[in-house]
Amino acid sequence: MNSSDQAGFGSAPADDSHTEARRLEALRVYQILDTVRETHYDRITTLAASALDMPVALISLVDRDRIWFKSAHGLEVNEIPRCEGFCGSAIRQDSVYEVPDTLEHPVTRHDPLVTGAPGIRYYAGVPLRVGEGHAVGVLCVLDFRPRHLDDTGRARLRAFAELACDQIEFRHALNRVRTLADADRRFRVLFEKIADPMLLLDVESGVFTDWNPAALRMLNYPGRAQVIALRPADISPALQPGGRSSAEKAIEMMAIARRDGSHRFEWVICSPYSPERSIEVLLTAVVMDGREVFITTWRDLSAHKQAEAALAESRLRLKFALDGAGDGVWDWDLANSTVFFSPRWKSMLGYAEDEIGATLEDWADRVHPDDKTRVMADVQAHLAGHTDHYANEHRMRCRSGDYLWILDRGKVVERDADGQPLRMVGTHTDMSERRRVLSELEHSEHTQRALLDAMADGVFVAQDFRFVFANTALPRILGYSREEFIGLHFTDVVHPDFLELWCERFRLRISSGPEPLRRYEVQFMHKSGQRPVWIELIASRFVHEGDPAVLGIVRDISEKKINEQMIWRQANYDALTGLPNRHMLMHRLDQEMKLCQRHNWSLALLFIDLDRFKEVNDTLGHALGDRLLKQAAQRISGCLRETDVVARFGGDEFTVLLGAIEQPEVIEAIAAKILDRLHQPFQLDQQLAYVSASIGITLYPGESDSVDDLMMHADQAMYEAKRAGRNRVSYFTRSLQDDAERRMRLVADMHAAIERHQFSLVYQPIVHIPSGSVRKAEALIRWQHPERGYVSPADFIPIAEETGLILPIGDWVMRTGIEFARDLKTRFGDTVQISLNKSPVHLRNRKPGYPSVVELLAEYDVPGSLIAVEMTEGMLIEADEHTLQRLYALRDAGVQVSLDDFGTGYSSLSYLKKFDIDYLKIDQSFVRGLAPHSSERALCEAMIVMAHKLGMQVVAEGVETHEQLALLREAGCDYAQGYLFSRPLPAEHFEVWLRENG
Repeated sequence: MNSSDQAGFGSAPADDSHTEARRLEALRVYQILDTVRETHYDRITTLAASALDMPVALISLVDRDRIWFKSAHGLEVNEIPRCEGFCGSAIRQDSVYEVPDTLEHPVTRHDPLVTGAPGIRYYAGVPLRVGEGHAVGVLCVLDFRPRHLDDTGRARLRAFAELACDQIEFRHALNRVRTLADADRRFRVLFEKIADPMLLLDVESGVFTDWNPAALRMLNYPGRAQVIALRPADISPALQPGGRSSAEKAIEMMAIARRDGSHRFEWVICSPYSPERSIEVLLTAVVMDGREVFITTWRDLSAHKQAEAALAESRLRLKFALDGAGDGVWDWDLANSTVFFSPRWKSMLGYAEDEIGATLEDWADRVHPDDKTRVMADVQAHLAGHTDHYANEHRMRCRSGDYLWILDRGKVVERDADGQPLRMVGTHTDMSERRRVLSELEHSEHTQRALLDAMADGVFVAQDFRFVFANTALPRILGYSREEFIGLHFTDVVHPDFLELWCERFRLRISSGPEPLRRYEVQFMHKSGQRPVWIELIASRFVHEGDPAVLGIVRDISEKKINEQMIWRQANYDALTGLPNRHMLMHRLDQEMKLCQRHNWSLALLFIDLDRFKEVNDTLGHALGDRLLKQAAQRISGCLRETDVVARFGGDEFTVLLGAIEQPEVIEAIAAKILDRLHQPFQLDQQLAYVSASIGITLYPGESDSVDDLMMHADQAMYEAKRAGRNRVSYFTRSLQDDAERRMRLVADMHAAIERHQFSLVYQPIVHIPSGSVRKAEALIRWQHPERGYVSPADFIPIAEETGLILPIGDWVMRTGIEFARDLKTRFGDTVQISLNKSPVHLRNRKPGYPSVVELLAEYDVPGSLIAVEMTEGMLIEADEHTLQRLYALRDAGVQVSLDDFGTGYSSLSYLKKFDIDYLKIDQSFVRGLAPHSSERALCEAMIVMAHKLGMQVVAEGVETHEQLALLREAGCDYAQGYLFSRPLPAEHFEVWLRENG
């Protein structure tokens, strides 16, 4: 008891008014008064009451004239006036304030809470200090009988008070983040909606802190989870054009932008989902939320660069192709007012290579005056975008002065951002022979037929909505003889889908009005009636036997159409499963969202990932893995309604779109059916394979208002289902987005922590129970964040394993632990074995730059006996061949292996025989409840006997009392570690402790 506190138990603080004012201001700033009850605080009071065996535990906040309770366990109370009372004294203390018997205390013995209901006889409280040390409240425990806390109880009460302070600080920080987020909402809307790729690049850390959807799409990243804390060099090839390192050049570019305020330059980017592409980068330095950042915008130059690189080659190929076909080529650069004319183009008119220049006038001046107006009108119509392509048949003046009929065809192949044409490419075809044929056709039917029959293309003449003439090619294309074909009505030949268009253009062409489009594509019907035939038509007005008619030249393009359809299917469907692919899904999702907006409907998006599919692929091979994917696609499809869509998103990921949802139960029923079907075994030849599925669901309308947001939110929900244990469904909530942002900030901070050496190791002694000697210790990692304070390994280690940061962190831990073990041996002359925890990611790693434990021992020239490697049961259960080889290498190098947290995981005994394990560590959850007649004692004794039978020694974790130590010694336990002997200590303090106790 703090017996010196006699100044009025519960009286107003004795501090000066200035200090009290600052304390009350801190209470206002933290905005916790008069807030709703929160489970986080209720858990603390519940745990405090349970751990200290107290009926009542309270978290109070001391205001100017009242005491308000944020959490109350075991007592119904909201607030009381601030007067002579318990918390008024406790709040002025530096540590635990205790009243063992309130009836014996001069201040409290007349308090109504003591003499009346509820009859408090014992009180202990710890002030809750936040910010700069201002006490805003008290964590206290009460009893209705006199009590006394021992040192362990006081330590626990202080620990629970620290938890309450941490929770207050966390909620305050969260409120600040939300306030900043609201203030930044307008920028976020612009940032998310802008069509150009935009990113935020932190100046100090050099890490991208945010990507807008357009930036994610440029590199084909599935979502923001894949771009957490990336640097410019992480999305770039090792070297930029010119041979400079991407990492070095990025630093230089950022330095220039920081100096000048902005900087524009060219860059090459890439990602695991996208090949290299050239971009133009604009870095603009701004200050956001007190931090310097670069607003980074990208402009894609890949098409431009590729076009430049391929232009020469394509021109050469085109030259060979067209020269072989006899056509001339022209290439008009509108931006520079120059035209390239191929040698064949010039020779077609009788000119040598150097006799025609490279200007538009060199072409226009040679067009026949009677044709020029029509030719220029057709060119301008195409440049303005009114026609799909340009085609005109006209006369060109030759070098001899004669005129040559040519078919001039072209197309705009490049436009600027405003749609203005930049480049047009085309060909000249000598039409003199065809003109001669058509001319003779009017004068000699015999000569006409001979020539037309020699053509591979079909030719017809149509009058009165019938085919009155045809060469042999056209009937052959359609499966008729010429005799059968002549006289057929349009309804017998033209496909019904195109009949109205065909007849309308026929009417216009035989009339005296403007002539309709001459070249277009339609479908004819084959004689068999079993398949349509795609044809390309060139039609002209014609006079046949003195009456208006139509002359047509047709070419069978069915094979071309089949190829186009194949290309379209390859672009929109998955080749393995036959399901729509990601591209098709995104298009369909966009359409469904528009329907929802128009009709006030709802939709659900399900993101499905097969659990443990990689194990099937690695074990049974990719061929059987592909068969499993096909069966999974069929099973998912069988769970859906006819209107629903399932797509393969990539790898072992599927996406389901449920449209027109009227009842939410439909979503749950379909998701449950999918989980059940995918959980059933897959028959793959003679093998049975087992997988399950994790499903993330997001709804529209809801938190998402774009296709990218829906995909990202469903992906986040899926990962939450995986984290929760797999084989389950998780719905997207705003907290998942907040958690993703928190994880992103934590990853960025871990990058900085590695560079700034914020991590440290502490060492907890492991005591040999029979002798009491200490020749072993466990190394534990600690992170003291400059702003967050102490960050628990339970918070950052799982994220480090997911992002790969565990590799540099684990490498540092191994090196530091080996160096310390070596130094201890040098100074003490005897081995003090250091146990180092090994991540499964580090054990399975095959990336260069991170040596194995055996390689590190060789590098430091120390024996393997200096260290032990601790690993969990799960690591051994999931060990592949590569992991097994590394475990055997540890054994051969003399490194002992400890099995950590035994009994809390899989608890399969098979791997205890399979692997050479030296130490079995009993988890502290068993030791904590150890008592003479407890079930924990029986379990511990069984584990110790089993381990000894298998030739292993046993280490008990979390030993805190002499009674626990005595029971472990009686059971034959070999080693113990815990607060009974020492807390984890920094290296220098551990050496002092070792000299005094070892």
